[in-house]
Amino acid sequence: MSTEGLDARKRRPHRYDPSLQGHKLTIAYRGTDFAGWQIQPGKRTVQQSIEDALEKIWGKKISLQGSGRTDTGVHALGQVASFNAPRLHTGAVVLRALNANLPRDVRIVKCRLVTPAFHARFDSQGKTYRYQIWNHLVQDPFTLDTHWHVPRPLDLPAMRRAARLLVGEHDFASFTSNPGYERETTVRTMKRASIARSGAVLAFHFTADGFLYRMVRNLVGGLVKVGLGRITVADFEKILQARSRSEAPPTAPACGLYLMNVTYPKKSG
Repeated sequence: MSTEGLDARKRRPHRYDPSLQGHKLTIAYRGTDFAGWQIQPGKRTVQQSIEDALEKIWGKKISLQGSGRTDTGVHALGQVASFNAPRLHTGAVVLRALNANLPRDVRIVKCRLVTPAFHARFDSQGKTYRYQIWNHLVQDPFTLDTHWHVPRPLDLPAMRRAARLLVGEHDFASFTSNPGYERETTVRTMKRASIARSGAVLAFHFTADGFLYRMVRNLVGGLVKVGLGRITVADFEKILQARSRSEAPPTAPACGLYLMNVTYPKKSG
């Protein structure tokens, strides 16, 4: 299953060979033509594309671990992944070799050699997502796969008041979809929830210690309902407090979502 908010709080030891070299990748990709991050039989995914490139370089299959999964159509500017392999090259050489063997819609932005104990998912301390809306009567055709088109005027001050309610520790059960697996908790700590306008573009930024399945897209869907006047800020707060997905507005489209950054302890990666 592909999820933009796979729970990274659940820590468990992972086995690794200390004789191998750890590699930490920072990855950018346009998700439009991918069936998400995670490998799926018969489908084009980001993880599979990178593992295919790794196999060409090392001459054997190498398992790649992502910081989390992104859905079909979701983009990334700062996805992080890790793998362990025999040390063949410097980070700079691995970066060039991978990009030479990857499709044009995936690029390795950075490659660092790290301890083999580093794990992109289990060592993650938080993430930042951005969501983009094209808020104009007429959509720019160059934003078709990168922004959600909302043609009606939006009440930005009301949306910002609603967004401020999200900051802090909350149970976000109303803003998560069913991931198909058991979760220990739906409580998360939101450190930032902001909305900025630049011309026709509205950019939402969310930073938290972890995200639930489709949490960002569900939050944006609710905030847009506030902006359209369909629900009030007080209604939005009641939805948050209800801790029930059935109380919340529909999910925003995948095309406007970007994984921007993943944070780690200074000494880990």
